[in-house]
Amino acid sequence: MADVGADLAAGRRGRVKIMIGLAAAVIVVLFACANFMVLDYSVRQANEFVKTTEKTLVKNEFRHQIEQVVLYQSALSFWDKSFDELADGYFSEEFIRRDLRDWLSSDSGFSWVVFAKPGGKTVLALNRRAVVSPEKADGLLYWIGDLTKRAETAYFAALQRTRDGWLLKKASETEDVLSPALPQISVTGMRMIEGAMSIVVVQSVVPKRLFIPDSRKPPVLMVTVKPITARMLAKSERRLGLSNLGFSPITTEDKDLLLTGVGGDAFNPMVASWRPNSPGSYVWGMAMPQITALVGIFVVVMAFVAMKFSSLVRALERSESRNAYLARHDALTGLLNRSGFDDTVKSLLQKPGEPFAVFAIDLDRFKAVNDRHGHAAGDAVLRTIADRFVARVGRRGRVARLGGDEFAVLLPGETDRRSLLELANSLVLAAQVPIPFDGQLLGVGSSAGIALFPDHGETVHDIMVTADAALYRAKNAGRNCAVLAMLDHAEATAEVGAA
Repeated sequence: MADVGADLAAGRRGRVKIMIGLAAAVIVVLFACANFMVLDYSVRQANEFVKTTEKTLVKNEFRHQIEQVVLYQSALSFWDKSFDELADGYFSEEFIRRDLRDWLSSDSGFSWVVFAKPGGKTVLALNRRAVVSPEKADGLLYWIGDLTKRAETAYFAALQRTRDGWLLKKASETEDVLSPALPQISVTGMRMIEGAMSIVVVQSVVPKRLFIPDSRKPPVLMVTVKPITARMLAKSERRLGLSNLGFSPITTEDKDLLLTGVGGDAFNPMVASWRPNSPGSYVWGMAMPQITALVGIFVVVMAFVAMKFSSLVRALERSESRNAYLARHDALTGLLNRSGFDDTVKSLLQKPGEPFAVFAIDLDRFKAVNDRHGHAAGDAVLRTIADRFVARVGRRGRVARLGGDEFAVLLPGETDRRSLLELANSLVLAAQVPIPFDGQLLGVGSSAGIALFPDHGETVHDIMVTADAALYRAKNAGRNCAVLAMLDHAEATAEVGAA
């Protein structure tokens, strides 16, 4: 039974260790997951912030380029000389050569400069600085028809009637803008022209004096096309810190590209595209060593805590086991005490039909040893006698010290009276062998009483009373002998075996 209890305690300790280890592992995993979740969230937020910022930067970059093209074009479309040249409905050769071809087209890099009347009638068309036929410009005007209509509408909306003609509303001046205030009559867009994404600006030709005679009210629209070259894109990439800046169809499904519309042109099927910066990878690279080290330290700390907690639990279990052991065992001899002996007998009583025998044993002349030689000698006698009894009983049963010099023996399954008397007498003889102590030989004797279950009772109390009665019979018979209680123990008869 002691082995079974030890196995159960060992099993409990093993389960406790496993539970502590699992709890520590779960805590470490949760800690690591929390750190990685926070880092992952931070990385995703950083990436989203960069994407939003880059979209704004790209839009502003192309807005700035469009504004530059508007300013370039306004040098000719918002000019008294241009307006006066068109008084007869056409431009002079000198104006075309000097102001259009050699100055505007070459400096601005326009691929197209077209002057057209409302309805699409071309007045003059230049393509790559060369004058071309009106028919060649018809294709361009067809694809930007929405822009020319909007420009014409903006022009008429800006006219205000005066006594002698019409006056264009002037844009309000602001101190924080360096460029000159222009009438709000220009229309811009971004279109694919001749295989290249281009900035298109359409504006009516008006004089700087902003006065339009009645005869000149129908406008002449100036159309300029500025291709966005690879060099321009490269400069924008360097300014913005981007890569692969270009244009892609709005239906592009490349997940590695970031897309955004530019120019505010609803008819443009192309959008700006680039490969966004990914600060998340940099954050991962910078944070991973620290997080790994932090998790490693946490693992060490949790392992230390788990080890210390396990040690504490083991100590508590050992204390509990020790207390439980002491509650059922004699501290001096290590034998079962009265409580442990009674529990063992009760466990046998719960097994119907299984017989057992009980010896009640008292030492003789033990008080004289205690009184003459002291308690240390008495303790040595008790330990020696206990060892001798355990050695003689062996695996046949359990030996107990009930208190003082009282011992008991429990023999499960034993019913043979001769065999029981022989064992009891051997215990009596074992107690008579002198015990060396402090250079002396200490001598005691013993008497034993034997009772059987179920012959002599069906409870622990009845059986022990019968065994004690047999023990006193042995003492009355002259000591140093064993007595087996008879069936009729009320008559005080007994079978006596001399030692």
